[in-house]
Amino acid sequence: MRARLVLASLLTSSLMVATVAPMALASPAYTGLEICNDTPVPQSVSLAYRKDRRWMSHGWWALPPETCERVLDSPLNNRFYYVRSEAQNWQFLDERISFCTAPGEFTIYGDRDCAIRGYDSVFFAKIDTDVPAALSGSGQPLVAYVARLSLHSRPKTGGAGPLRTVIPGEGATSDIVFDHDVTLQDCEGRGDGRVICKLVMGAGQILVTNDGMTDPAIIDRLQVLDPGTPLWVSGESLTSGDRVTYASLNALTERDETRHDLMLDDLAGQWVSRADAYDLFVIEGAARRNFYGSVETMTELLSVQTACDDATGAGPYLVAQAEDGGPTHCYRIISLTEHELVLSYMPRGTELRYQRHDLPLN
Repeated sequence: MRARLVLASLLTSSLMVATVAPMALASPAYTGLEICNDTPVPQSVSLAYRKDRRWMSHGWWALPPETCERVLDSPLNNRFYYVRSEAQNWQFLDERISFCTAPGEFTIYGDRDCAIRGYDSVFFAKIDTDVPAALSGSGQPLVAYVARLSLHSRPKTGGAGPLRTVIPGEGATSDIVFDHDVTLQDCEGRGDGRVICKLVMGAGQILVTNDGMTDPAIIDRLQVLDPGTPLWVSGESLTSGDRVTYASLNALTERDETRHDLMLDDLAGQWVSRADAYDLFVIEGAARRNFYGSVETMTELLSVQTACDDATGAGPYLVAQAEDGGPTHCYRIISLTEHELVLSYMPRGTELRYQRHDLPLN
């Protein structure tokens, strides 16, 4: 990692002097977990969490509208729990964290080899018990942590379905010219000889393949560049979803690093939460791999931007996009030194503190 740090030139003086009390560990004062269906439709809910050093998933609970279910009664010993809800004509906004489920009532230990064991593998979303809980839906004193389904469940609307994954040459017909400053994430070679190169931009990612639509010399050049290389590219969009665009490139140039590129470079390495030593991530190039202990939970694409969605206030912001076009998360970068990173998760303003810990994972 380069020794330079560029945050000071990006942050306002008011942000530099702001102080917030460090986050505490998940509060043992919570006895139980309550999930409330604050949507207007019936929902089926399942839960996953760490128990006795093993992952366990359990479900399904049937929750009519405006009802709550106490899914755990014991003291909460973990910071993170994971939830999944399903409802007809509604979309669940998962965070690409997979666990095993089954039709009907189930209790399953382990989160690996779901299909081999006869289960389904589906994506869940995170419940962070370090974030202040909602008011209890039952009107009782706040003893259990209360999570609400409306945070992750939305009605399906026209054009808002799952991301399309059309490969060029298989029905792609769009013809939209673009030019962008991007950051190379990586190029992945597959067993069938296909190469897919991923380029990260502020509003999503561009995927380029060796399908004959892009000059092979450009594909070859991308494969020898280091992850995190800043580039300028131009080309044509072939097909796109929410945040993923398959494209053909006609020009590629290495560009000078901006202040935001330099900050992303300074973020490279392994960071461990000061609140929970099991909560950690590794940043390499334009990608962040998230772990809980030695279990990898999801990969996100990263960029540093002056703004992020509807977040307000001075940046810079760390923009984290689920790799396959899922949710985008915004973090204001409060401070960055060689040894510590302090983020503010938007829009809640929850402070997250991490220390650098560049050691191999188990």
